[in-house]
Amino acid sequence: MEARADRPLPRTPRGDVVSGGTSLPRRWRVRVTENCAGCGMCAMAARRYFHLVDGHSQARHSEVDPDDAVIAAAELCPMNAIEVFDADTGAEVTPTP
Repeated sequence: MEARADRPLPRTPRGDVVSGGTSLPRRWRVRVTENCAGCGMCAMAARRYFHLVDGHSQARHSEVDPDDAVIAAAELCPMNAIEVFDADTGAEVTPTP
């Protein structure tokens, strides 16, 4: 597969690809910070996980199963107000701004 500027590289699982072992988190902790401007990009990208309340985004659940839609919402947020962490280790799942 060839990388193109108009298409992001595919995500590859973390862990040992040879043995099939993986270190993917079983659950993610999701939080919307006070930086939220209420633009609604997260709710449009991942309606199952985010909604607007009084003009600001809220996570529908504090813990969720891993889903690329959550990462997409975090990456689309213009205010970098969405934080996603491994629920077991506390390691950040989303890239830092």
